[in-house]
Amino acid sequence: MTIETKDELKERIINLLKENLGNAEELDQLGPDDDLSVLGVNSMTFIKLVIATEMEFGVTWKDEDLDFRNFMTVNNIMNYISSSSND
Repeated sequence: MTIETKDELKERIINLLKENLGNAEELDQLGPDDDLSVLGVNSMTFIKLVIATEMEFGVTWKDEDLDFRNFMTVNNIMNYISSSSND
């Protein structure tokens, strides 16, 4: 599936986070650069999100990129997916 706009990508990431974290109301209060750890993102949910993004967006996370900081914000996730889609 081709991602047409940043807004579409952001919406898909937010929906993925809502499905995997279950904190929809709290997520709606956060901005794209706010720290997702306040929603309970930890090492276990990090792995779950890595797998979910690989399945949803068809990207493969490189071992050196499996860093919690790549999942700290919606913008970090968007940037990684965008750069991986261009590879």
